[in-house]
Amino acid sequence: MANAALRAIRFWAYPATVMTLWVVVSALLLFQLATVLPSIASAASVQRLLQPRGCDDVC
Repeated sequence: MANAALRAIRFWAYPATVMTLWVVVSALLLFQLATVLPSIASAASVQRLLQPRGCDDVC
């Protein structure tokens, strides 16, 4: 009986570990990707402010 329980634990431990690591890594990557768009938007607005404006841009 104990031998069957150990086999079951070994059978499920590896896939459960892989899936847990996959979920953690995916969450971290998605969190990093969520910060990319605001970074790009703020960089574009700074660049837009630094460009000289002509009458066409203002009027």
